[in-house]
Amino acid sequence: MAKKEYKIAEPQSQLSEIQKHSGKYQIKDKGYNFHDIKSLKPIFAFDYLALNGCDLSYNNTKLNTSDFIGLLNCLKDFSGKTYQTLKETRNYRFHPIDFDDKRVSITREQFKLMLVPRVELLADNELPTLYQFDLNYIIEARACGFLFKGVFYLVWFDRFHQVYPRN
Repeated sequence: MAKKEYKIAEPQSQLSEIQKHSGKYQIKDKGYNFHDIKSLKPIFAFDYLALNGCDLSYNNTKLNTSDFIGLLNCLKDFSGKTYQTLKETRNYRFHPIDFDDKRVSITREQFKLMLVPRVELLADNELPTLYQFDLNYIIEARACGFLFKGVFYLVWFDRFHQVYPRN
């Protein structure tokens, strides 16, 4: 019986580009602007994942198996697209969250507390840009996080579209 061959992604093809941009997020480090990383495909990190039991946390008791399968399917899909494609494709709803928009239900201070133990340790102008994207398995599901050197750090699971409601 012949061995089955599997096509495994070749990391060498993007290694030099990833190494040029990679590095763990450092508080107060600006990283790169979107233009510099737009041709990269997302790599996801979980260092700042909300696991505090709140409505936006990944351990929210209202979440179920289909929510996590939907999240994983979306992350898999996104990891094959460039940031530019995500930004330009309307269905992905990949865009920055504007804290000054009255519809936004979270504050800069809440975001800061996901990164540092006290809000005064991080000035508003040092805060990375918070993004949201549609998880594409149910209309009310979004993920929120920030970009740093091509890595997307997941922060919140907005299962019920609370952060940036439509109206």
